[in-house]
Amino acid sequence: MAGSFVLVLHTHLPYVLNHGKWPHGSDWLTEAAAECYIPLLNECHALLADGISPNITFSMTPVLVEQLADAAFARMFTDYLDERAEAADRDQRDLAADPHLSWLAGWWARWYRARREDFTVRYASDLIGAFRELFERGAIGLQTAGATHGYFPLLGRDESINAQLAGAVASHRRHFGAHPRGVWMPECAYRGCYEWRSPVPNPYSPVGTRKGVEQLLAEHSLEYTVVDSHLTLGGQARGIWGPRFRAVREMVESGQRFLPLDDTRSVHDLYRICSTGRPESGTSVIFTRDTDTTMRVWSGTYGYPGEGNYLEFHKKYHNSGHRYWAVTDSKADLGAKRTYHPDWVDEKVRGHARHFATIVEQEMWKFQASTGRHGTLAAPFDTELFGHWWFEGPRFIGHLLREIAASPIIHARSAAAELDFKDPGMIIQVPEGSWGDGGDHRVWMNDTVNWTWPRIYETEERFIRLLRSRTGDDTREERILRQLARELMLLQASDWQFLMTTGSAVDYATERFQGHYRNADFLAGLVERSRDKALVPLSDHEELARIEALDRIFPDLSLDWFDDDKTSLCAQRA
Repeated sequence: MAGSFVLVLHTHLPYVLNHGKWPHGSDWLTEAAAECYIPLLNECHALLADGISPNITFSMTPVLVEQLADAAFARMFTDYLDERAEAADRDQRDLAADPHLSWLAGWWARWYRARREDFTVRYASDLIGAFRELFERGAIGLQTAGATHGYFPLLGRDESINAQLAGAVASHRRHFGAHPRGVWMPECAYRGCYEWRSPVPNPYSPVGTRKGVEQLLAEHSLEYTVVDSHLTLGGQARGIWGPRFRAVREMVESGQRFLPLDDTRSVHDLYRICSTGRPESGTSVIFTRDTDTTMRVWSGTYGYPGEGNYLEFHKKYHNSGHRYWAVTDSKADLGAKRTYHPDWVDEKVRGHARHFATIVEQEMWKFQASTGRHGTLAAPFDTELFGHWWFEGPRFIGHLLREIAASPIIHARSAAAELDFKDPGMIIQVPEGSWGDGGDHRVWMNDTVNWTWPRIYETEERFIRLLRSRTGDDTREERILRQLARELMLLQASDWQFLMTTGSAVDYATERFQGHYRNADFLAGLVERSRDKALVPLSDHEELARIEALDRIFPDLSLDWFDDDKTSLCAQRA
C-alpha cells in the first residue's frame, strides 16, 4: 500500500434545545439527524454487510452528543419526522396538476417515514448508542472536540480551555465508554505558547506566558488533532492574524517558523507540534487537511456537489419547505432550476466516488514514489455537508469507501489506527490560525463581532474569581456556580460569532449570546448577593430554576474542570 485515507467527519451543532424551533433552533438538530446522521449510520451498516469496515472517524462534539442523548430529543425528532411526512402528503395533493412534482412529494413522504423507522426501530431511538455500537465493533473511530466549541486561541484564560477539554473527556467517557484519543480543536484553531495579549480591550487579561494548545491537549491525554494545510506548511500571516498576534508576527519576521526547518514537509506526513521548543512540556500529533484534494468534495462551485442532477439545497417549495428541484447549474438563478429526478443521480454518485478514489490513489502513489514514505491523505469535513448541504453525500461516502476497499494502492483507516500504524518522528512548530476564511481568526474577530469578546472575558474573570474564593461547603452556592459554568461555556461557543459574521442567523446568534451573558450575570450576582448575606427574593429562586431547565447541558459538570492546578501559566510552572 502506498498510503492511507483518513476520513474525519466533524459532527457539531450548537446548543439549540429549548431555544427556538424554526427557522433557527431545534430544527437544525432534527434536520441534521434526519439528513446526515441516520443516512451515514445506514451507510456504515451497509458497508459492514458487504464485509467492509467503514473506518470513518466521527468527531462528536460534546454539546451535540448531550443534545442527542437528551430525553426530549427522541420525542422532538419523531414529531419532526411526522410533520415533514405529513407536509409532503399535503404537497402531493396540492401539486397534483404536475405529475412529476406530485410523485416527488410522495417520494419525500416515504423518505421521512423510512427515517422514522430507522430511528425508532433500527436504532431504538438512540443515535448515540448507534454510534457507540459501531465504535465498539471497531467499525468506526470516535474522537471528541471542545465541549461547547469554544474558540481556543481567543479565550481569555487557560482555565477556559481546560474546562472545554475536561468537559469533552468526561462527556465522551460517559457516552462512549472510553477515553478519547483525539480531539477536534474547534474551527481547527490553534495558538502556541507565548506571552499572550488580548486582541481587544480586556482589563482582565492574565499577565504571563499562556500555554500552547498542544500542551493543554497533552495534559488531558489527547494524542492528536487536525489542522489545515497552511499551518503545517507555514503559510504567511494574513489579514488581522499577523498584525494583532505578537507571537505570530515575530515568528514570521524572524523566519523562525519550524523546528527543524525542513523543505520536505508535506501534508501527507504526521508531525508532532511543540511551540515551546521543549517537547517534554507537551506535544500533539497533527493530521493535516489536504485542501487541494478535498476541495473536490466540499466546493459547491468546483466540486461534486455542483453536479446538475443533484438536489438543489436553496430552492424550496413555499408551502412546505420541501425541495423539488435539481442544481441544474451551480450559477443558475433559482427560477431556472429544473425538477429533481432521484433515479438520475446514482450513476453520478458512483462516478464521482470512483473519480475521487482515483485522485487519492494518484496522490499517495506520487508521494511514495518521491519520498519513499507511506503517505496519509487526511480528509476532514463538516458532517453536515453529507446529507444536508449535499443530499447525495452519504451515498457518495458509501461508494467511495467501497472503491477504496478494492484498491491495491490505498487503505482506509481511522485516525487512531493511522497513528498506531505510522508514529510521527519530526517535531515542528506551526503558526497560529484556523481553517476559517483567510486561515486566521477573521471570521471570529472582526468589526461585526468584536463586541462579544469583552463580555466573554468579563464573565470568565468574574466566574474564576468566585470559584477561587468559594469554600465548597455551601451546596446551594455550588449549584449556582455549576450553572454559571454552563452559561459561560455556552457563551464561549464559536457558533455565535460565525453566524453573525456570515449573516446566516444574525438575530438568533446575537440573542443567544446576549441571553447566556444575561444568565451568567444574574447567576454571578446571585452568588455575590448571597455572600453579602442579602435577602434573596423568591423571584431569584424561580429565575435560577428557569435557567437550569433551559440550559441543562452537562448534568455531570464538575467545577474541577476549571482546576487551576492544571491551567497555571507556563511562566509560573517553569
